[in-house]
Amino acid sequence: MAISGVLDRLSSTLPTLAKSEARIARWILENPRQLVDLTVKDLARITGSSQAAVIRLCKSIQVPGYQSLKVAVVADITREERPPTSRFMEIDPTTPLSRSIQSLKRNTIMAINRTLNDMRENDIDAIVQRLKQARWIVSYGIGASAIVVKDFQQKLWRLGLPVFFAEDFHVMATIVGQLTADDIFLAVSYSGETSEVLELVQLARRRKAFIAALTRFDRKNPLSRLADLPIYVYAYEASPRIGASSSLIASLTAMSALLFALANTLAEEAESKLSDTLEAVRPHRVSLPETRQDTDNNP
Repeated sequence: MAISGVLDRLSSTLPTLAKSEARIARWILENPRQLVDLTVKDLARITGSSQAAVIRLCKSIQVPGYQSLKVAVVADITREERPPTSRFMEIDPTTPLSRSIQSLKRNTIMAINRTLNDMRENDIDAIVQRLKQARWIVSYGIGASAIVVKDFQQKLWRLGLPVFFAEDFHVMATIVGQLTADDIFLAVSYSGETSEVLELVQLARRRKAFIAALTRFDRKNPLSRLADLPIYVYAYEASPRIGASSSLIASLTAMSALLFALANTLAEEAESKLSDTLEAVRPHRVSLPETRQDTDNNP
């Protein structure tokens, strides 16, 4: 089965690749049709790299090998030359569902692996300490990023750490407008270009708050430049698209890793808080009554 979207995958991972791999990737993106007739040795010679670097590039973008890479590039070229059935890559009636599912699975696994592998313990520890010591914890995101913030907010509440978040921008502005150097603002935006998020980040900077960010890997994106400490998400997302998929899952995973690190530093206190919150909602868990058959089977 051909791997779909490999050219987009090369483009999206380009900033994260080693120099030799990036040089090969750029050449492929500029000359995709010529790749078909080249051996590994030919490609290495043309790009001034090594055969080992070509193989490493294949591994970096989760392609089994060089032949698979060539097949995938041909498939992409063919797909690009075919009249599109929709502006959105995910909508293509000619693509079997099984192929779409496999592509989604592969992209999601790759996004999670790259995101977690890049997370540095020192960065996580620094954010954890800020969360524990902060007077206020404030977080904000829009659209799919708001889902990430809401999930993080709910879990921190369970640990006894209130997080301020509101979907109303004006409410958020009044909150952020009261931040101090003793507070932390966690901004979530995969693109790093959402105007409302950036406006609140700039306000938080003026208030001297510590700014952490969850955003795509691109040190040139505005949010990455404004944050004191960015945590990067690696994902391939088509544009335009139906909605966030692999980037959303990778973002939720990154926040979960941060949450686990925080919970482990709170130890017994975290366990006590989690037990208390579990007991608080237990009465609202509906248990199905035993059926007559279940009762009859009991000794």
